[in-house]
Amino acid sequence: MNLRDKIIFILESNRGSYISGQSIAQSCGVSRNAISKCVNSLKDEGYVIDSVHNLGHRLDPSCDILSESGIRAHLDEECAVKVFSSIDSTNSEAKRTIDTFQGDAILASCEQTAGRGRHGRSFYSPNGGGLYFSCVLHPDVSLSDATAITSAAAVAVCESIAEITSGSPKIKWVNDLFIDGKKVCGILTEAVSDFESGRVQAVIVGIGINLTTEIFPEEIRDIAASVGVRVNKNALIASIFKRLKALCATLPDKSFMELYRDYSLVLGRDINFERNQVKYKAKAVAINDDGSLEVITENGEKMLLNSGEISIKL
Repeated sequence: MNLRDKIIFILESNRGSYISGQSIAQSCGVSRNAISKCVNSLKDEGYVIDSVHNLGHRLDPSCDILSESGIRAHLDEECAVKVFSSIDSTNSEAKRTIDTFQGDAILASCEQTAGRGRHGRSFYSPNGGGLYFSCVLHPDVSLSDATAITSAAAVAVCESIAEITSGSPKIKWVNDLFIDGKKVCGILTEAVSDFESGRVQAVIVGIGINLTTEIFPEEIRDIAASVGVRVNKNALIASIFKRLKALCATLPDKSFMELYRDYSLVLGRDINFERNQVKYKAKAVAINDDGSLEVITENGEKMLLNSGEISIKL
């Protein structure tokens, strides 16, 4: 880690508190003059750092610059972290480079030029207004248990967003997060599997959150919205990653599904869906531990949905 990254790590780890230049210099093994020059350089890059004589340097709580050192400062374990100013898709990059990771990893970008959603859809990912990242995980689970990772990710994001906003995030089956009736987050999970052993080699969980984006493309303008708060992006990514990692340890027993049901936007509501080119109207009555959705159609027929899309009038 170079001097710049060390200073970012120290300031991010103590965000909101002053750290003396001497203390930072001792931690980095350089002179106070070198620290002062580097801090001034960071300010030129856009970092909001308060420097006060006899107090030291402080990373302002409003500073939301995404950085590898900033994310690492909020993690409890070693994890590969890569941050891009711009990339086509963090999930695509994770798939291209997954063989280079010895363990778990986080890939984040300030913007995506070809963000991907489920069913081949695109995910609008403009610079500055959102959080776009992928978690590469290696849960020791069977292929059948791995299907629940998307549900676990939805719970992890809901819990983390609930901490930073007065809004109440809800999960629209399977993996979209809504606040006040509009979509604020999408999740795309892709698995790398060993079919001979029946085990999962790795899982890539892509997460896109609209934080402060105000202008959306016309085709999604009526359904998309933002969380509406400026946050410490590095801390939020780390929070979601840690929660997801912990939930992955419970995949076999599915204990997190009770939380998933608590956050559900669809239970008890009327929905529309299509199966085998036939359109149905139904009521969502239950979500099973495997993530499947139980519905009762308007004709009284019970059906089980394991995948696909539903629409709901909000």
